[in-house]
Amino acid sequence: MAQNLDKSKTKKLKHVKVYDQLYELIQNGTYPAGSQLPSETALSAQMNVSRMTLRKALALLQEDGLTKNVQGIGHFVSNQSEDYIEEPDTDTLLHPVYSYCTETLDSVELEFRIEPPTKSIADSLKQYTPAVVIVDRWYKHGETPLAYSLSFLPIELIGEKQIDLNNSDQLLNYLECQCYKNMNCCRRICSHSTAGNFTASTYTLSNSNSFLLIQETIYDNDQNILISSKHYIPSDLFKIEINL
Repeated sequence: MAQNLDKSKTKKLKHVKVYDQLYELIQNGTYPAGSQLPSETALSAQMNVSRMTLRKALALLQEDGLTKNVQGIGHFVSNQSEDYIEEPDTDTLLHPVYSYCTETLDSVELEFRIEPPTKSIADSLKQYTPAVVIVDRWYKHGETPLAYSLSFLPIELIGEKQIDLNNSDQLLNYLECQCYKNMNCCRRICSHSTAGNFTASTYTLSNSNSFLLIQETIYDNDQNILISSKHYIPSDLFKIEINL
């Protein structure tokens, strides 16, 4: 009986052995950083395992940040020195897109409009305002959009902070840096969402249509809401590190 149990356990852990083999091949440079792994068909034949076992091993590699899966193309070895050692700019450290997205983001496309608040927006801001500034931001790596933020600001805040709306850099700087320096506290709710692509509208961010959604509310010293935001990061590009 004990012998059968051991065999069953060995069978269940076969994907761990494949993980260990692939880990060593990555570490010894057989598959260097940035290179593409062989196809799943070729790799499963090479490892003499089923594709299901291989996929479990690949899932563990991706979970540990060793590989990335590019939808429809294949699996690539991550540049760990770039993804996990380099710290983000301290000025944007608190911004959730920069904090939680594992991809390097090097540009932001911003658009805004001023509208009378709907009831849902007024409820999210928990205050009366005659108009609200609605700001869209698409975060890109090169020309590829990877994350999206939507924010609502009461119009009074624009005057109080002397933000020149003719200068979009001022608005972006406030949303990404200054608001965190001026805040008293920040409340975030993280959940899964399938609404990222149609909310971002201008661009398709993820072929899998699976996102981490961070709903963020930033308060001032009087507990008034400065900004209410939603941030969308594709599920395969987010990582949250918690230090206690």
